[in-house]
Amino acid sequence: MIVDQRAPHVHVPKVAELVAAEFRRRIVGGELREGAELPRESDMQEEFGVSRPSLREALRILETEGLVRIRRGKIGGGVVRRPTVTTAAYHLALTLRANSVTHQDLATARLAIEPSCAALAAELSDRRTVVDELTRLVDESETLPSISAFTAAAQAFHLRLTELCGNTTMTLLAGTLEAVWSFQESRVARVTLDAEDRPDQSDVLRMRRRAVTSHRRLIAAIDAGNGDRASREMRRHITDMQQSVIGTYGPTVIDLATTPTAGSPHPRAQPSASASGS
Repeated sequence: MIVDQRAPHVHVPKVAELVAAEFRRRIVGGELREGAELPRESDMQEEFGVSRPSLREALRILETEGLVRIRRGKIGGGVVRRPTVTTAAYHLALTLRANSVTHQDLATARLAIEPSCAALAAELSDRRTVVDELTRLVDESETLPSISAFTAAAQAFHLRLTELCGNTTMTLLAGTLEAVWSFQESRVARVTLDAEDRPDQSDVLRMRRRAVTSHRRLIAAIDAGNGDRASREMRRHITDMQQSVIGTYGPTVIDLATTPTAGSPHPRAQPSASASGS
């Protein structure tokens, strides 16, 4: 019996990978804050004892990951970009697109995530804060005159609910998924607004009233501390409101947004023109 005594293949990190790993640690650990400028090339070379090509390769790695923005020209240099929901959503969308994920598939995942956030919010001991904040947002949304303003308010409602659900991981998961979904929803809105047979205003008003009523039912469930009911209300609301996308693009593969906007705090901060009410 012959035993293969060759050593298993072990990946030995390149110098550039080691430098990138150290900067990555500093960025995600908070030592380097959003918008901070990296030291001069010569200073970084001296700190790490590496050549210029290795240092630049390390910076390219970080730039590809979205953790550093490289400025060219006379005022060149690296600027820190901490990970955000927006950048995570962009990379998620690339992966989903590469795997031919459809709008229907994405919608199904959304139905699994946001209702869980609603249930978590209902189970909080200090849920009164959640109820008051969501009530304020719904009240404000009813006074908004335009479709785009109402949609932005509806999106803000969903954002605050995920932010206040008490679980950071769920907040980020929901926000990332919502960012991908919001772009698909905005695409439907653009097609609708460009069409000759635009929706009747009475239909739009009915949709708005339905969204507001649904939001208030959800708030009532959270206020009552009923997680199961809150989850059902959110699921019913999302199912109803995402039909415009499913009806138009359901079986087709999702589309891609442009590159993530630097410094954007959250995908919901950019309102769409959709009348869906999220």
